Amino acid sequence: MSGQSPSDYKIRLGEKLTELREAAGFSRLDAAHALECSESKVGKIERGAVGMLPAELDRLLNFYGVEGEDRADLLQLGDEARRRRPKTPWGSAIPDRLRKYFPTEETATLIRAYQPELVHGLAQTEDYARAIILANPLHSPRDAERLVQARMARQTRLMAAEPPRLDLVLSEAAIRRAVGGADVMRAQLMRLKSLQAVPNITLRVIPFAAGAHAATGFSFTLFTPPDRPVIAYVENLTDGLFVSDAQRVENYELIFDALGTCTLSPQDTLALVDTVAEQL
Repeated sequence: MSGQSPSDYKIRLGEKLTELREAAGFSRLDAAHALECSESKVGKIERGAVGMLPAELDRLLNFYGVEGEDRADLLQLGDEARRRRPKTPWGSAIPDRLRKYFPTEETATLIRAYQPELVHGLAQTEDYARAIILANPLHSPRDAERLVQARMARQTRLMAAEPPRLDLVLSEAAIRRAVGGADVMRAQLMRLKSLQAVPNITLRVIPFAAGAHAATGFSFTLFTPPDRPVIAYVENLTDGLFVSDAQRVENYELIFDALGTCTLSPQDTLALVDTVAEQL
């Protein structure tokens, strides 16, 4: 079970409990009566949004008639779901909408993302990230450096012993927007070139000449967890949303695959990056 976060374990536990409830022929209301809680709380437990106290899990397993090794495995899963994440210097600065995003990203085995306006956070230099964060008035100036630290910390996993695969598609606008000025942007472009040389990372750019494409105007990320179906993530100015419905996720995957028909090859992407850098 190593390498996964408490959030992953909460989701897995919720899925297992849902399966057990449905197999036993009980409704969420039945489970709520057994736990002496609201039906809404049962829903949150099954979605992995909240953890369970040991006594609550024990009572629910009794209600579902779970015994033996299955019970022991679920109790262990409950222990893992209750583990506290280690404190970090930037923890309190992270917006609420990203509380689930971070553990989802850090445990994914494959990350596919399309960004039309900016370089993806996993590929940003420190100065580029700082310029982006400071440009947003919703971020407190006193939290800016901690948010930069958090963004840099996310990138360390790309170079880990067992890194995720990162498939990143950018619009040409993302590499031409001179975030932070010419020097900062030039360094950012060199960062993209260095990442392209990493075996687990693929970078492609959709040139302006491609015209309209399947994801015009929309950014999104697809995460492949180690032992669960793919989930999509979309974000606006103030909110982030995970999409887990199978049909909707399939649509996002279809769109991402369609982007491949209008991107430059990785080699031609590097050539364009060099051209843009020379023009700064």
